[in-house]
Amino acid sequence: MILVLSGTSDGRKIIELLFQRGYDVIASTATKYGGILIESDCNAEVISEKMEQGDMEKLIRKRKIECIVDATHPYAEKVSVNAMAACKSMGIKYLRYERKGNSYDKTDGVSCFPDYDKAISYLKGTKGNILLTVGSNNLQLFTSSLEIDRLYARVLPTYSVIKKCEDLRLLPKQIIAAQGPFTEEFNKAMYNNYNIKYMVTKDSGDEGGTEEKIKGAIETGVNVVLIKRPKINYINLYDNIYDIIKVIDKDLKK
Repeated sequence: MILVLSGTSDGRKIIELLFQRGYDVIASTATKYGGILIESDCNAEVISEKMEQGDMEKLIRKRKIECIVDATHPYAEKVSVNAMAACKSMGIKYLRYERKGNSYDKTDGVSCFPDYDKAISYLKGTKGNILLTVGSNNLQLFTSSLEIDRLYARVLPTYSVIKKCEDLRLLPKQIIAAQGPFTEEFNKAMYNNYNIKYMVTKDSGDEGGTEEKIKGAIETGVNVVLIKRPKINYINLYDNIYDIIKVIDKDLKK
């Protein structure tokens, strides 16, 4: 049995390939919406809840998990750290898939920061509308530190996420509920429509639409504020899905 920690389109692709090769797979996502996406792509058993290290260890023991494939988002560092610890504790294999990122440190119009706090400190010294495209998990860092009327949040169109935005005092006109990734032209139209001066993003890779967001921003004169990926000492790190499959075939194929 293989446990795939998903939450991205990459994770769903890995699950599909493992099913095609005859492996038994359990998929784990942090949200119900993530589970729905997996179930629509393949008939995998899905656990839709956040798991700590102890929860993973119990699942490994109960379901006789032989390997964890960590295909979570590049910024879901806590999940990855817990998964590596659980695998080490239980003596099973851990494989990490992470989509390639891009280096924007020397790109004109892009200001890179190692964490949210430093990015917010920079934004405090600016004026103009800010578009947040960093998901909903860290919105409160911005709403509690910056002028609320400057903020526009582009988030998933789910009830819980929109409610969170409302609870953080964002008005309906400041909530852009839509699922990406989006084209460069779509991004440019959005920047212009909301008179955006600063766009905050993460380096989610090409699959996450980062390049289209940044190119669109630069072409429309929008300043890009980029939160760099967290630095994690992964073991067995791969950026090619098929390399992950090859390792599993070598180590687990009966």
